[in-house]
Amino acid sequence: MKTSKFLLTAVLSVLTLATISCSKENKEYAKEVVGNYDGSLVMSVSGTSYGSFDLEVNVQSSSDDQVTMTIPAFGEGHMAMPELAITNVNVDKSGNTYTLKKDQFTITVNEVPYKGSIDGTINDGKLNFTCPVTPGAMPMSVELSFSSK
Repeated sequence: MKTSKFLLTAVLSVLTLATISCSKENKEYAKEVVGNYDGSLVMSVSGTSYGSFDLEVNVQSSSDDQVTMTIPAFGEGHMAMPELAITNVNVDKSGNTYTLKKDQFTITVNEVPYKGSIDGTINDGKLNFTCPVTPGAMPMSVELSFSSK
């Protein structure tokens, strides 16, 4: 009887330790993608291009597995976009490719909400992403597509 209780306790202890160690994967990927990425951002609405802009996107670590991606202000007139600092973007890694993703965000600039999502990758030091953003009550989104040089 004592042997079976001891064996049961030992098995439960091993399973508990295995579960804890598996759930604490080392996901400090955010620190590995920090930096400034020079590239070209294309802006379009409903398939119509509204220009291409050379700019620098900044990526800063906010936790072990999340970053803040800052897209600087760009565009002119009615197609001007303010700086968008997208927080809590999730970072994951598969092989040599980092995936950056946030399903929904809302950033309010000058009392105008900008709602969108971001989906991108970093591979070989190059950042690429798409980011549909809907400013205010605009009925359609402004599609942003960025590619590093």
